[in-house]
Amino acid sequence: MEFGPLLLIVFFIWLAWLLLRSKPGPAMVCTACGSYGKTTTRTRGSLLIEIVLWLCFIVPGIIYSLWRLTTRRRVCSACGSESVVPPDTPVGKKLLAEHGQTPRA
Repeated sequence: MEFGPLLLIVFFIWLAWLLLRSKPGPAMVCTACGSYGKTTTRTRGSLLIEIVLWLCFIVPGIIYSLWRLTTRRRVCSACGSESVVPPDTPVGKKLLAEHGQTPRA
């Protein structure tokens, strides 16, 4: 069994994960901690499990990778909460006013 193509696939998945993970999102207001700023991305699951599944079994690796990609969410960069809202919504404006912050362009 040749592992060359499989290792290449795993490498590109890892590279895509690194690029997507470090990309900051739009500025949002967190309803949990009240902070305002760029969001980060959180993907559920484990990269290590994904790599093992790709190396051992291709079909479960594909399924697990698709599940991880579909569960990616924007989270607050300060507390990690998924409950973030845009600053131009009524809730966002209220939270910004309560914490004395102004939206940045």
